[in-house]
Amino acid sequence: MSSPIDALLPGTRQEILAATLMHPERWWYLSDLARHLERRPSSLQRELAALTDAGILRRRRDGNRVYFRAEPDCPFLAELQGLMTKTAGLVDVLRESLEPLAGRIDWAFVHGSIARREALSSSDVDLMIIGGVGLADLAPVLRDAERRLNRPVNPSVYTRQELARKLADGHHFLTSVIDGEKIDVLGSGDELASASGSRPRSGAHHEPAGA
Repeated sequence: MSSPIDALLPGTRQEILAATLMHPERWWYLSDLARHLERRPSSLQRELAALTDAGILRRRRDGNRVYFRAEPDCPFLAELQGLMTKTAGLVDVLRESLEPLAGRIDWAFVHGSIARREALSSSDVDLMIIGGVGLADLAPVLRDAERRLNRPVNPSVYTRQELARKLADGHHFLTSVIDGEKIDVLGSGDELASASGSRPRSGAHHEPAGA
């Protein structure tokens, strides 16, 4: 099933926006961007020109080299970054990577600086997973996500019983995460709360599992 973002933007434009907007401080040399996206440089030129003309990307020439980055003065940059975070830029990538383990995951969500929209290009993806998987199960599936996102993914894993017990005990880290901003990847806190007897906390931005 296609993602809703596919109805709004062609695939190549999604990939360019995901790379540039998720790393807004980085200047991308055309060949480097093409290598990162595994596409020919010539296949990106039309989209890059359109995004530059629209004021979404900034273009800079240094000798014979042309570089591109997110346009910091774009009036809707934050909204576009939020869209990319929830679709082609991050959540869809994580969801696709976790799909082979979906039957063993009750809830997976992004928290930390990315969920708060405070991330830098160097920021890790803080991913919390509640369910019956271990770090050994996650390591191989998250390697592909790290490559596609060009960011480290830092997973924290708990069973639903551990989560309920630690929240009941006032565990500082988990309480702050559950109380903070979150972006759902698989499942939801509401479903987990009804099953475990705990309650979801404020701050979640729920994305349907098929979004």
